[in-house]
Amino acid sequence: MRDRAASMDRRLALGALAAIPVLYALLLGLTSALPPLVGWGLGLLAYWAALLAGLRAFADRDTLAELLEARAPGRLVTLALALPPILLGATTLRLLGQEPLPPHILIAAALGAIAHATLEELFWRGALLPRPTPRAAALALGLFTLFHLAWLGARGLDTGAGPVAPVLAALALGGVWTASRLLSGTVGAGVLSHAAFNLFAFATVAARSWSPA
Repeated sequence: MRDRAASMDRRLALGALAAIPVLYALLLGLTSALPPLVGWGLGLLAYWAALLAGLRAFADRDTLAELLEARAPGRLVTLALALPPILLGATTLRLLGQEPLPPHILIAAALGAIAHATLEELFWRGALLPRPTPRAAALALGLFTLFHLAWLGARGLDTGAGPVAPVLAALALGGVWTASRLLSGTVGAGVLSHAAFNLFAFATVAARSWSPA
């Protein structure tokens, strides 16, 4: 029973569950009162701060540093990690050829992608799963997917996809990142894939929603 209980950190899981309506309401308020891209960006900053606070409270630096080590999860999963960023990258580069962004917006997207990927992987597939088992990993993936309902609170963003796309993407991509965690024992490979995907995702949202005025 102890090993099973330790396979997922219930404190972090309950905190994440309670944060869903909070982030939804925050995003709704921010994107209603401010330009949607600005409100969404502030919501991201609040989310990252919450993830960082959770990591600092429930995980030590040495453990987090070990989790960031990049290990190969096997050829099939490595291919699954690489394919989504490649496909989205081709679409995004085509879009940026039509809707170019200024350098500072692209830099912000890149920095945001790195921060988002690192903090999410360390939290959702690292600290939340101190002793990952397939059952615990499946529960964590379900919670990760459910949490993405909070992002539906953002209004006015043009993502080029349907409103439930973030939820479906969390399930599909989160499944690949979770498999990488189980097979490699670390989140390093997942961080690389996650950051690459988010770079193009953030750039797409910025290109479709940013206004120079």
